[in-house]
Amino acid sequence: MTLMNATEALPNDSYAPPARRRGYVQAMRKIAEMRPADTLVRVYISAPPSVIERPNWGRRLEAVRDALPGGVELLYFNTVFPADIDMAKAWPEFAETLDGLVVIGKRKKAGSLGRTLQLGPVARTELLTLVAQGKPVLLHTLEYGLVPVLDCAPNRTGPKGRERLKLKIPDGWSSEAPTLRAALTALAPPRREGDAVQADQSAHLVHPSGPPH
Repeated sequence: MTLMNATEALPNDSYAPPARRRGYVQAMRKIAEMRPADTLVRVYISAPPSVIERPNWGRRLEAVRDALPGGVELLYFNTVFPADIDMAKAWPEFAETLDGLVVIGKRKKAGSLGRTLQLGPVARTELLTLVAQGKPVLLHTLEYGLVPVLDCAPNRTGPKGRERLKLKIPDGWSSEAPTLRAALTALAPPRREGDAVQADQSAHLVHPSGPPH
């Protein structure tokens, strides 16, 4: 899966061609099917330091947590890396341990509700790494929630070696989009081996006259 330089939306809810969306949905479902039981799902939040340092960062974390499946382990720079780390060296190996990425961009005008968010060079590199690995990568805004990067229109800007990435959310974006549902399925922690037995026992207690499953 690679980023596509798109200029016009095809369906109103995505800038990606229908075939790419279908392929993405299938790939996300495959991730969910292949994940072993009792596996911890790790998602890294890529956010600018200026966002992490805001007083409302805790609320932003909770908004992301609420939008993701329950049981996901959320990580961000301050919880994982020392301040003086060389991210260019540390990121590739760390990225292999992740199951997904949530990116938080900045708008050109603070406080606006525009649909275009900009990622800096570090976030762009992090995004490209996870996209290349075929893992779910989602853009988060308070207004539109989680949006798969696949559905956004990408625009690379900046000088070589310091490229930034602008992502535009589709005008008709819907939180019911199949790509988002598939990405969230790919990030859902698998049921533990005992959960199925417990669920069957609970169902039998609710309907004791019915046959056990």
